[in-house]
Amino acid sequence: MKLLIIEDDKIKIDKLSAFLSNHDFDLRESFQSGLDALRNNNYDLLILDMTIPLWEKENNDINQNYEQFGGEKILREMKRKKMIVPVILFTMFDKFPIGTDVLTFEEISLKYKENYSFYIGAVYYDSRNDDWKINLKNLIESI
Repeated sequence: MKLLIIEDDKIKIDKLSAFLSNHDFDLRESFQSGLDALRNNNYDLLILDMTIPLWEKENNDINQNYEQFGGEKILREMKRKKMIVPVILFTMFDKFPIGTDVLTFEEISLKYKENYSFYIGAVYYDSRNDDWKINLKNLIESI
């Protein structure tokens, strides 16, 4: 199985890389590089973070231009361009502020299931336990 991971958090990258070490995967750390990889390669699965920078980090770039819903923008582009690849959302946030409202992890996942036929589900990453590994393994096996 060939995977694409779009994730910018170094700790999450290390954990995912170790967990998925028996898979062939590419890593991208921004919205733009992730979209480019999707356009130019064939993947069996996308593991997608929600909050990602728009561009790859430059060596001196401290002030990243983060996109709170960059993952959702990727999903919209995939649907628009008919890039049908199963997607698993991988996030460490359990709440997502939208204006004066807040969507929960579960509400976001349900919204994506309703709007994107290729969306498989979401995994909540918590550095204090390894439940995410079981959840991710189960979602990958469901494909």
